[in-house]
Amino acid sequence: MLDLLKQAVFTGVGLAGLTKEKLEGLAAEFAKNANLGLKEASEFKDELVVKADEAKKELQAQIDNQIDSAFIQAGIAKAGVKRAAETVGSELQRLIDARLNAGLEHMRVARSSEIQELAARVEFLEKKLGIR
Repeated sequence: MLDLLKQAVFTGVGLAGLTKEKLEGLAAEFAKNANLGLKEASEFKDELVVKADEAKKELQAQIDNQIDSAFIQAGIAKAGVKRAAETVGSELQRLIDARLNAGLEHMRVARSSEIQELAARVEFLEKKLGIR
């Protein structure tokens, strides 16, 4: 019988919208009307608070899913996320390139363009001297 009454309270009350204080008051009133002992009343109150937290989380998840769905249908999130990712990716690549170039310059390491230019000069000089 107590389980049936609990289910009625859980189902009949908008648990997601109640504050902890209101839930405790509701539990106390229910315990008084159902002639519950202190232990049973405390257990019911704790169970009611847990169920309310679960209901709030479930409601928030449903709201988040609906918002995400609306954004996706409108193409807002997809385009916005893609643009943001491209911007961040470009900026990150620019920063990496700048740091790498600074490090290579500091170590006096030749770049591939410099090596290619040097190889072209050597080839030109070899041809001019008739070595090849």
